[in-house]
Amino acid sequence: MKSKTMNRRDFLKLQASLALSSSSLLSLLGAFSPLQAASFSDYKALVCIFLEGGNDAFNMVVPTTTTGYDDYKLIRGDISVPKDELLPLKNTDYGLYNMPAMQEMFNADKLAIIANVGTLVRPITKIEFEAGIANPPQLFSHIDQQKQWMSANSNRLEKSGWAAKAANLLENLNDFTNISVDGSNFMQFGGDKPAFEISGDIHPFNNYGYSDPDSKISFDEILHQIIQREVESDHILIKAYADNQIQNIAYRESVSQAMENALEFNFTSTLDDEPGIPLAKQLEMIAKLISVHAQLPGSPKRQIFFARLHGFDHHDLQTIDHPLKLNYLNNVLQEFQDAITSMQLSDQVTTFTASDFGRSLVPNGNGTDHGWGGHALVMGGAVKGGQIYGEFPELTVVSGEYTSEYITNSGRVIPTTSAEQYLATLASWFGSYSDSELEIIFPNLNNFNEKNLGFI
Repeated sequence: MKSKTMNRRDFLKLQASLALSSSSLLSLLGAFSPLQAASFSDYKALVCIFLEGGNDAFNMVVPTTTTGYDDYKLIRGDISVPKDELLPLKNTDYGLYNMPAMQEMFNADKLAIIANVGTLVRPITKIEFEAGIANPPQLFSHIDQQKQWMSANSNRLEKSGWAAKAANLLENLNDFTNISVDGSNFMQFGGDKPAFEISGDIHPFNNYGYSDPDSKISFDEILHQIIQREVESDHILIKAYADNQIQNIAYRESVSQAMENALEFNFTSTLDDEPGIPLAKQLEMIAKLISVHAQLPGSPKRQIFFARLHGFDHHDLQTIDHPLKLNYLNNVLQEFQDAITSMQLSDQVTTFTASDFGRSLVPNGNGTDHGWGGHALVMGGAVKGGQIYGEFPELTVVSGEYTSEYITNSGRVIPTTSAEQYLATLASWFGSYSDSELEIIFPNLNNFNEKNLGFI
C-alpha cells in the first residue's frame, strides 16, 4: 500500500473518525449505574431515520376525497400537491405523495402511518395553546424540538436520550447496542455504554494509507504509544480520554473484522446535492452491520440504529425540493427493506421516521414556516400495517377561521399523539419493558390515556 505523510490536520481528522459519543468519558468516570431488565435470546433492531429540518408531512399524506382535498388546497394554496398525483391508501381517505413503494407497502400491510404526532407534555387544546398553558418549551426551534424528540421528554431538559435510557435497562447491554451511522445525536447520548458512531466507512488502521508496508511498526502501534503517555498521566480526564481512545481502536478493529463477512448490498438511490452522508450509504451500512450482528463482540441481541436525512427546512423552493426528497426517501426505504427481507429478518427489524416538527399549513411564499404536529412512517414485518393510527385534524376554514380545535390561529397543527406514545410503542416491542421501566424512559407517558398505540 502506498504510504503518505500525516500532517496535524490528518491526525485530527483520524482522531475524530475514531471518536465515540462524548458520553463515553462520563461512562469511564462512573457517572452512571447499570439497571437490569429481561435478557433476550432472539434478535430485534430499531432503525430510526431522522428527517432533519422539519418534514412537511401534510404534503406527504394528503386527503383524497373531494371535500377533504378542496379544504386542504384552500389552506395550502400554491404549495399544495396535485390531487391526480396522490397514491391512494387502502381503506382510508388519504393518499401518499411521490412515494409509490411506501404506498405498496401500506397496501400490503407492511407499513403504518402515525398521524399528527409531536412533542407534548400532556394533551392540550387550542385555547390552552394560545394561552401558553402546558406548551413544550421553545416550540418551533430546531435544536430544542430535535432534543425533545430525541430525549422523549418535552417537560424538562434531559441528560441522556431515550435510546440510551432504553439500552441501560437491558441486562445484555452491549457495546454495539446503540449505533449511529451519521455521527453524534442526542437520542443515543448519555448511556452506560456510549453509542458506537460511524461517519462513512469503517476502516482498519492499515487501510488509512498511513502505514509503511516495509515498516516493522504499524500506524496503530505508533498511535498506541502516543496514547500510552496520556494513560500514564495523573490527570483523571486525560486518563479517561486515553482509555476511551484505546477502547475506540479496539472497537474499530473488532467491527472491521466482522465487516469482512458482511453481506454485500448495492443501494443505488441518489439525490442531487444531498447534504451530509447520503442516506442510501447510511442504510446500506446498517444493513451490513445487521448482517454480521452475531459476529460483533458480545453478539448483541438488541440494537438501535440512527440514520439521518438532512435538508427538510423548506422555507423556500418547497414545491421543487420536497417532492424529490420524498421520492428519494421512498426509494431508499424500499432498498433497505429489500435488504432486510433478503436476510429473513423482516419480523425482527422495524424502521421508523421522526423529524424536528411538521410545517405550518399556511405557506410563506414558496415555502413553509416551522410547525408542530406531523406524520411518521413505520415499516417492517412486525408492524400492523395498512392502517393510519392517531387522528388527522380537520383542514377546514369557515369565514377565515380554522374549525379544528387542533389548528392554531397561525396555521400550525397541535399534535393529537405525543412523541412519547409513539416511541414507547416501539420500545415496548423492542425491549418488553415493564410499565415502571417505560416511565423511566418516557417520563410523561402517564399523562396520556393510550400508552401503546398498537401498531406493532
